Amino acid sequence: MSRLAGSIMLGLALLWLVGVIGSAVVLQRLVDGKSDDELQETALILVSFIGRMPDLAAAAEVLAEAQSRSAAYPPHDRFAYRIVDEAGHLLLRSANAPAVGPPVPVREGLADVDGWRVATLHDRANGRYLQVADPLAERRETLVTAVLWLTAPLAVLLAFAAFMVLRTSRSLMNHVQRTAKVVGERDPKAMGMLPLSGVATEMRPAVEATNQLLGRVSEALEAERSFTYNSAHELRTPIAAALAQAQLMSSLCAGQPELGQHAARLVESMTRLARLAERLLALARAEGNEPLTREWVDLQRVVRLTVAEFRHDPRLAGRKLVAEAAPARVRGDVDAIGLALRNLVENALAHGVGGRSIRVSCASGADGCYLAVTDDGLGVTADDLPTLTERFTRGSRGTGAGQGAGLGLAIVAMLARRLGARLTLRSPPPAAATGFEARLYWAEGERIS
Repeated sequence: MSRLAGSIMLGLALLWLVGVIGSAVVLQRLVDGKSDDELQETALILVSFIGRMPDLAAAAEVLAEAQSRSAAYPPHDRFAYRIVDEAGHLLLRSANAPAVGPPVPVREGLADVDGWRVATLHDRANGRYLQVADPLAERRETLVTAVLWLTAPLAVLLAFAAFMVLRTSRSLMNHVQRTAKVVGERDPKAMGMLPLSGVATEMRPAVEATNQLLGRVSEALEAERSFTYNSAHELRTPIAAALAQAQLMSSLCAGQPELGQHAARLVESMTRLARLAERLLALARAEGNEPLTREWVDLQRVVRLTVAEFRHDPRLAGRKLVAEAAPARVRGDVDAIGLALRNLVENALAHGVGGRSIRVSCASGADGCYLAVTDDGLGVTADDLPTLTERFTRGSRGTGAGQGAGLGLAIVAMLARRLGARLTLRSPPPAAATGFEARLYWAEGERIS
C-alpha cells in the first residue's frame, strides 16, 4: 500500500510541477505581450502629442501641468520617458527617468536595457526619438502573483488527491486483508467458495478466479476421495476371502513346519492388508464433505464400548487394556468420535509394543473435556513427533516401528479438525519416563452428573 500510494503521489506531484511550470511560461508570455502592447500604445500617444508641439518647453509645461492635476491621486511611476535627438543627446525626460541612463539603441523597436523594457519611436516631423520604458521588475512581480494564485488551488487539489489516493488504497488493502483472512481460516479439506459480498470491484475478478480454482481443486480432491473409498470398499471382499483361504491353508499345514511358517506369514500379510483397506476406508470418511452431526456424545460410553471391542485383540500380546472413564460429554458426531478413538487404540496396539498397559481415558475439567489413549511403550523420538500426523508416517523407535500403514494419526487429525477438537501428542506423557499419549481436547463440554 505504501509503494502504491507513493508511486501515485509522486506521479501526481510531477504532473502538478509540470503543469505549474507550463502555466508560468504561458503566463510570462501573456504578461510580456500585454505589457508590450500597453508600452507601445503609450509611446504612440506621447509621440503623437510631442510631434504636434515642436517646442519642447511648451510640451514640458503641458506634461507638468498634467502631473500637477494628478497630484491628488497616488503617483503612477510605472512608465518613464525621455526624448533624444538623432545623435542620442537627451532633450527631455520624465521625473522618474534617470538623468544619465544606460545607452539605449536609437532606433525604432523594443529592447531590454538594465532592468527596463524600452520602446523607441521616431518623431520624423521634428527629427527626434521618443523612448518610453517599463520596469521589468514590475512584470516579474505580476507574474509571481499570478503563479501564486494559480498554484494555491492546485496545491489544495493535490492535497485532496493525496487524501483520496490513501483512502482508496487503504480501502482496497482492507478488502485484500479480509479476503486473505477468509482464505487463511478456511479448512483446506473443505473447499468452499469465497464470499463475494462486500468485495471491492477491483478484487472481484481475483476472488472469482480463486473460486474457479477452488472448484477445480475440490473436484480433484473429491475424485481422489471417491477413488480411495471405492477401491478400499471393492478390495474388502476379495481380501476377506483370501484371508479365509490363508487361514484354512494354515490349519491344514499341521505336521509340516516349513509350509506352516509360510502359511502363517501369508495370514499375517493378509491381515495387514485387510487392516490397510479398513484404514483407507476410514481415511476417505474422515476427508469426506458430508456434514457431521452436532449432538451430545457421552465420552464415557464411547470409551467403554471401544475397550470392550479391543479387549481380546491378539495384538495386546500380554498387555492390559484399561478404561479410566469419568463422566463427560461433548457436542459432536458419535461415529466420528468412535472412529477417532479406535484409530488411537490401534495406533497404541501397533506401536506401543514393549509396554505393560494401554490406558483409554476421558474426563471433563475447567478447560473442557478430553479423550486420551496412553501407552507405556518406548514412545517416539522428539524428531518424529511433529510429523506423526502426516500420511504414511511412522515412528522409528521400538519393536513396533515400521508396522501399520502410517494412517492412524493422520485420520485422527482430520477427524479432530472436523469435530472442532484439538489433537495433542506427547512422548513421554507427563510424569512418565517412557510411553506415548494422544489426546483430543474439546473446549466446550459438560460433566454428566
